[in-house]
Amino acid sequence: MERIFEANSVAIVGVSERPGNLGLNILQNLIDWEYEGKVYCVNPKGGEALGYPLYTSVSELPEAVDLAVLIIPASAVPAAVDECGRKGITRLAIPAGGFEEFGGGDGIHLRDALVEAARRHGIRFVGPNCLTVINAHSGLCLPFVPVPVEIPRGGISVIAQSGGIGLDFLARLKDDNAGFAKFISVGNKTDLDEVDYLEYMGRDPRTEVICMYLEDVARGRELVEAARAIDKPILAYKANVEPLTRESAQSHTAALANDDTVLSGAFRQAGIIRVQRLSQLAGYAKVFSLPPLRGNRVALVSPTGGILVLASDQCAHRGFEFPSLPPPLVEDIKSHLRAGVIDISNPVDLGDVHDADARAYIIDRLMEQDFIDGVIMLLIFRITGGKRMAGNIQGLNKNILPQLGEMMKKHNKPLVFSLLSTTEVRTETRRVTDFPIFNDAEEAVDAAAVLRDYNLRVGK
Repeated sequence: MERIFEANSVAIVGVSERPGNLGLNILQNLIDWEYEGKVYCVNPKGGEALGYPLYTSVSELPEAVDLAVLIIPASAVPAAVDECGRKGITRLAIPAGGFEEFGGGDGIHLRDALVEAARRHGIRFVGPNCLTVINAHSGLCLPFVPVPVEIPRGGISVIAQSGGIGLDFLARLKDDNAGFAKFISVGNKTDLDEVDYLEYMGRDPRTEVICMYLEDVARGRELVEAARAIDKPILAYKANVEPLTRESAQSHTAALANDDTVLSGAFRQAGIIRVQRLSQLAGYAKVFSLPPLRGNRVALVSPTGGILVLASDQCAHRGFEFPSLPPPLVEDIKSHLRAGVIDISNPVDLGDVHDADARAYIIDRLMEQDFIDGVIMLLIFRITGGKRMAGNIQGLNKNILPQLGEMMKKHNKPLVFSLLSTTEVRTETRRVTDFPIFNDAEEAVDAAAVLRDYNLRVGK
């Protein structure tokens, strides 16, 4: 598997300078992502593309590359696989569709010919019918559609049975300023499947969190065993759960639907965190960049009373507790109130604290308490007439977000932060913040619960 994701040399079979050529898109992605390895291009007509010479056949290549991408019609794939095998190339990525996903005789015949050629030469391959592979850290970027280089590098890796949904997931990470390490679009899984990729990402040092989008699970027992052996958070969104969706899923990637109840139970046994919405997959993945949440005892903090009420309900629903604050701590917090009209307890209403340093001080005092496992902080950024209003993220006179990040490191406790504002404000804030920012109170509380459950399960 390392020969695929860590390939030091790549051949793109099917490149031309013709506008709209999909192989040209792959070559451009490698250039844009500053791929560190060697790149060769193949086209029977020869010529040049983006400054790269076009070899007329795989056999003409100066070396047996680590990985070849066959961006050619399905009918030409079996012969190309055979040619790669004779050259000594044993790892392939095959984006082409037109195999068993169509359910027709020709597609099945082509699949069988592909498998036969691969087995004859000991070849392992990704796909077919997929967007193949990205390694964000080496610049190996092989989808046949443009992939924005602005997506940050990081520790979240993605296994997606749908390439389009996988790229949508990467876009969500970009919006959240959360970085990714590896991406794999599995396609028809004719050879390698989600179990193979999961095992690889479990041992990959760059991967810290694994996210999966699945439409079917062909090897359920092996998936459970692989997940149990991995000491990393694994999140999964399982589509294709309703009868009406199964026919469309089968035409998409030749998937067969599974018993959803059985699958949920297997996921729980394996420690796989199952999410119910695609948006949760990215949201929950980013919470694992925080320090561990080792218990149910939290301080809930906001300058807005209504948000505290809403979030308190969600905390109760997710099993969190609000420890009482001892009198000396309450008096210390009260000394920073402006009017002294708020009764301080937990949840902590900071509506009468209008100094940024005072707010930071209070958060620091809460985090240092042994009876508090973590803090959930909920702020609103309000704009009226183009002007920032009281209660914004800067605490009126100073941006305290960098201090909050330092507090987490200092106390080794999480501060799960929610910012209710416009998309533009949240995006701007994420660019200058090194910890996750959640879009609303419920999302923050749910993410905190996911972090707690994982930490308690694995004993971290």
